[in-house]
Amino acid sequence: MSSSHSKVRIVENPNELYEYSKNVRLPHKPVPVTSHAAKLYEEANLIIDIPFDLSSSLGLDYPASCPNLLSGYMHISPNDLFKQDGVVSYTSLCLYVIRDHNTTNIFDEGQVNWLKSDLLVIPYQTQPLEHFAHDDTALYYVHDGPLLKYRQVKPSEKCFLTTIFREKVLTTKVENI
Repeated sequence: MSSSHSKVRIVENPNELYEYSKNVRLPHKPVPVTSHAAKLYEEANLIIDIPFDLSSSLGLDYPASCPNLLSGYMHISPNDLFKQDGVVSYTSLCLYVIRDHNTTNIFDEGQVNWLKSDLLVIPYQTQPLEHFAHDDTALYYVHDGPLLKYRQVKPSEKCFLTTIFREKVLTTKVENI
């Protein structure tokens, strides 16, 4: 499946995968060991955003899974559209496709097609993302919104193109670790 817009970059080289935690570390209380059960999105029968919010345990006054990131699940029912409004709230968004293959409309990049087990990295947006599900869809997301809240800053421009890491590239990289 290909994307319908030429501005999208598809990574084919596993050497282009970088580990985030080696680049950003904030002072914080210990992050509690807990789980965010898959049944939360498996049992959902509607469009839903299910953040993994540990802010109360971390002593933060904004949603966060750890001091610099927020993660969670998204469930989108068949033939539904989910508008994800991240305008001015993060510099980048990672989406891992748990289930199905569908499309996301990115305001200035067009329609991006994604497959099960793909990883999308989407830069700061000035308009909401529109995720359309043909079938029952589950996504896992991570973004740096808590880091921006902590630093009291807002993004102002894109620094990279939307990038899709296909399953094969991800698998190859993990197998070579």
